[in-house]
Amino acid sequence: MIDSKIMLLGFGGVARSLFNLILKEGLFSIDKILVADRSRKALRAFEGMGGKKENVFFLEMDSHVYTRILDLLEEGDYLMCLSEGNDSLILSGECAGRGIHFLCTTDDTFSDKPFTEPFRYRTHFYSLKELMKKTAGKATSVLQFGSNPGLINLITKKALMEIVEGDEGDFVEKNRERLKDLVSRGEFARLASELKVTAFVEADLDTTESDYDEDDETAYSTWSIADFFEEMNDRSMQMLGSGVSLSEHLKRLNVSADQVFYYNKYDGTLVLDLPGKQVKTGSFSKELAFTGYVDAHEEIFSIHDYYTLRNEAGEIEYAPSVMFVYKPCDIAIRSIYHDLNRRSRLITKDRMTGGGETIGMCVEGENFRPIYVGIEVFYDKDSFETPTVLMVSASVFAAILYMEAHPKEGVVFPEYLDTDEVLESVRPWIPLVTHRMRGYNG
Repeated sequence: MIDSKIMLLGFGGVARSLFNLILKEGLFSIDKILVADRSRKALRAFEGMGGKKENVFFLEMDSHVYTRILDLLEEGDYLMCLSEGNDSLILSGECAGRGIHFLCTTDDTFSDKPFTEPFRYRTHFYSLKELMKKTAGKATSVLQFGSNPGLINLITKKALMEIVEGDEGDFVEKNRERLKDLVSRGEFARLASELKVTAFVEADLDTTESDYDEDDETAYSTWSIADFFEEMNDRSMQMLGSGVSLSEHLKRLNVSADQVFYYNKYDGTLVLDLPGKQVKTGSFSKELAFTGYVDAHEEIFSIHDYYTLRNEAGEIEYAPSVMFVYKPCDIAIRSIYHDLNRRSRLITKDRMTGGGETIGMCVEGENFRPIYVGIEVFYDKDSFETPTVLMVSASVFAAILYMEAHPKEGVVFPEYLDTDEVLESVRPWIPLVTHRMRGYNG
């Protein structure tokens, strides 16, 4: 049992699931679990699940009052940011200065401050990368760690490890021992370059079914109504690799050059003048091929950066393309095209009747057989939460275990964690699946 306090900032579905896992596994004492939320209903739910009344804090977080939460914690304590509208950059920096372990499941900004699209994720990434350098050796904090972003970032490394261990193509067969050495030394960018990885394509397939009678003036989502609609309506964004031409990539997306809003060939950032819901491409999830929407997602920046090799002048020598391809459940997809949504409905466990979610990474390249590695969770009437929620809460649980075992790594992105260690902690709830695709590129 960890002898520290943990604050759950927000007590929605993910926090309730995490709270349940913490109690079930005896990770923290019930007396040391605190919760803060702007909803009194959520706080009553915490008490109803066994939380202590004296550990409940009603607060609307913004850029002026966030230190009130931090003042409740001490060096060595944990702050889990599980709600929207809280600034991950400011909170992670403040926690680093106080010696508090911090985790956020997504990238966000305080709700009283502008969070201008489409460059907000990139701006935060560069600032957080600087924070990583400044906080080395301080209390470990993990940025943007749920299932995606988060666990999926680590799955990129696991996929490369699977290629090195099991690919039967000529290149890997001839170079397996040298490639294994790169894995053992943690040189994954060099490994990706050697394998000539051209793209990491994140595939998120949500097949959730519910008992809702669909209404053409209602918005639906399995995770967050506001964030889902923002994601689908923001400009589509991807990162282009060093070996991929802009014209080639646009052809893959069936997009014309005059629909490019911004392209920076020096760092690979591509922003289309189209919302994510209007940009589609093919992806695959296990043996099921599907067409999904190419949204803007924060993890594409840290994944692209982690696998980038630069020369002494800072110029990119090698980098893969990275994009997020998402197919929401059918009722959610249809609702993003409604003329007007007067109501919103979150698909919670009590309204779910079937389906689930599959999230994985499709790795494409020249010197290996294309591979998919991912996680999948399906509806179980006896489980505490929906598959979507469990994927996030179990990932956060694993990250807490990692922070406790490695307390002085500073602020880090998911890619910098030990892959096998984290995946082993997640395995009891969400085991990995691997699928090697047909055909060889090399």
